Amino acid sequence: MNDNSNITPDNILKNYTNNYLKGTRVDIFGNFDDELHLGKYFIHLYGEICNTYSVYASIDLKTFLKKITEKYQLTDENFILKDEQAKNKNIKKVDYTSSAYLIVLKEKVLLEINSYKADFWYGKDVDFENILDVVKLLEQARKKKKHKQKFYMVSTGKGEGGLEFKKFDIKKLELNIEENYNDDFYPVHNTISDFLKKEDTNGLVLLHGKYGTGKTTYIRYLMSSINKRFIFLPLNLMEAMSSPSFLPFISKFKDSILILEDCEDLLKPRNSGNSNNNSLVNLLNLGDGLLSDAFSFKIICTFNANLRQIDQAILRKGRLIARYEFEELSVDKAQKLCDKLNIEAKIDKPTVLSEIYNKDQQDYGEIPAKKMGFN
Repeated sequence: MNDNSNITPDNILKNYTNNYLKGTRVDIFGNFDDELHLGKYFIHLYGEICNTYSVYASIDLKTFLKKITEKYQLTDENFILKDEQAKNKNIKKVDYTSSAYLIVLKEKVLLEINSYKADFWYGKDVDFENILDVVKLLEQARKKKKHKQKFYMVSTGKGEGGLEFKKFDIKKLELNIEENYNDDFYPVHNTISDFLKKEDTNGLVLLHGKYGTGKTTYIRYLMSSINKRFIFLPLNLMEAMSSPSFLPFISKFKDSILILEDCEDLLKPRNSGNSNNNSLVNLLNLGDGLLSDAFSFKIICTFNANLRQIDQAILRKGRLIARYEFEELSVDKAQKLCDKLNIEAKIDKPTVLSEIYNKDQQDYGEIPAKKMGFN
């Protein structure tokens, strides 16, 4: 019987390391001659095997290198490898998104890093807290999320089912909710904002009321303040929601916010001979039906009709996240807003928001009295 008492993991690793280091050629490469094998390289440097730890993150590499150099007083000797690429447009500058580095941070701690991943190779006697200290610097140097292309409009075209998306940039809108809307809107706004920011949720938001009370302005503000994709469906294409190709078409944009403005015709009760009956059914399913979990669409509908003139299924709990009726700004609020905007006006009645912001413009809505006589 063979004596296997010496065949232990520690002895195997010890023999492997000794034999490796005794070799006439220090083989520190992987399957390809130009691919450095860091596990072998660590053995070559320190005569022992190592632990590894990997972090996947979107890293601002330029910022991180500055932080790590200051913290560990690194010099060029610490950089075993600099695999740097030049920028396409400015070849004198380093393109850090395409570059990579191998760094000796301290005794028995190697760091291989690029713009999306950091790999640590460290000795078994190294305290893991040393690694976590570097991870903290990685957190500080994470790339800020870029805002998505915010605004898409559905239009006719050569896409699926004769539809396509057109992208538009939107101007950022700063808006003080408390100053521009009545007091009862603020808690509703918080509910809407929290709902729209959540991932993988669905439901309906109804905004209704008179023209000029700030519904569209509020939607512009949401587009500016929430990092989500907004999809605008024009009035003339709302019937397209009944098309078999519509749902597959928008399914590519899961977790988006769908905007339907002035859609009272679409929301009419199904028992009233609504010509958009199938479109309404799809809308309800997107809000809280069989399709809601698959699409995770958040839908904002605006309309000017009376609440009794829309299908009551829309108002069902669980489907309807928030509803608000916009009215004229109260006398007190309207006056305060005018004063802040340096508009000389004496407000003596509730006033719509558009009237306040366009005080200096000529009113073409008044029909002049007809004069008697011949022209």
